[in-house]
Amino acid sequence: MPRMIDSEVRAADKKLRKLLSSYEKGARFLSYREMMNRCGTTRRVIEHVLDQWRKEKLIWVEPQSGIYVNHNSQETTRRIVLMHSDWPSEYWQVLDARLEKAITALPGCTFIRKVVDPKAGKEFFRTINKKLGDVILLTYAFWKCNQADVARLLSAEIPIVFLENHISCHGVNCIDSEPEYTGMLAADHLLKNGHRKIAMIVSDSENLCVQRETTGFLRYLELHGVTPEIIYCHPAPCVSTQVWTECVMRSYLAKNGITFTACFVLSVFAALGVIHEIQAYGGTVPGDVSVIANTEVPSAALCSPPLTTVSRDFDKYVSEVINGVKNLFNKKPFGQHSARSFLVQRNSVRDLTKESCPTNVTVKKEDSI
Repeated sequence: MPRMIDSEVRAADKKLRKLLSSYEKGARFLSYREMMNRCGTTRRVIEHVLDQWRKEKLIWVEPQSGIYVNHNSQETTRRIVLMHSDWPSEYWQVLDARLEKAITALPGCTFIRKVVDPKAGKEFFRTINKKLGDVILLTYAFWKCNQADVARLLSAEIPIVFLENHISCHGVNCIDSEPEYTGMLAADHLLKNGHRKIAMIVSDSENLCVQRETTGFLRYLELHGVTPEIIYCHPAPCVSTQVWTECVMRSYLAKNGITFTACFVLSVFAALGVIHEIQAYGGTVPGDVSVIANTEVPSAALCSPPLTTVSRDFDKYVSEVINGVKNLFNKKPFGQHSARSFLVQRNSVRDLTKESCPTNVTVKKEDSI
């Protein structure tokens, strides 16, 4: 670069850099013409200044839109936003706390929690931009979305990492807990313990993750010649899963009695409702009905009896998120990461293989003593 041009670039850089530091992140900076007028210089000089700023990651340029501020020279903090529905879920409380601890420990990163009103619909899509954060960790019930909605998310101006959403297409950042494997683990455990009269209690049938879990459970049982009974307990809006499951199971037992020796329940709270109604009917767990629940949370160990569960591998899950986010900050792809679940055995599943005459008959309340 000629000495005269170099001198003009340094002067323009000094003047414009001071102005740049006064802009908020995500704000649109001056146009080429405005910068040329302020500095009394040529477009060529301004281009040299902007090339240097790009290398320093101070700005980004959107064609036919403008120059935008990435961060000022004093800013080094990366904002990682965890976004999920504002709904009392013990599973999400556990994962939320672990992610917060891991992200807070990352040098130069700050953790932001943004909860979404369950009744807000898709309006929160509009808030996903550079002003919100640098990376979004998102979970959302995509059965509520159409093709245009998903396309809008995938074209967001900041990276989105999908948690538990399982959009399986090339280039999407996601953590996949392989829900089919969760269902297969539950089915395998019940079969190995001698159960053939099996039910599945489904509490959120529209959730994509739950659909994959139920598919894995059903297909694995069918492979072994077992067709389970399916009992749907999808709760009404803003109604406790446990309370709704109790209502459905109370009606079912009054009509049919206990017709299965074991059941797979799609959440711990729904499992509490199942256990409560079986005991209220006069049955016992695991004496009359064995129960295995999806998702390990602290309350599972405090149930009576303590619940056998298929647990998310929280350590693996959080580790994969952190590694992927580090890749993003180093201009590498996040990619698709797997974090398989595993079985946590407690006292809610009865082993029928150790009994000479396992119970496989329907128990009616009037026959109980």
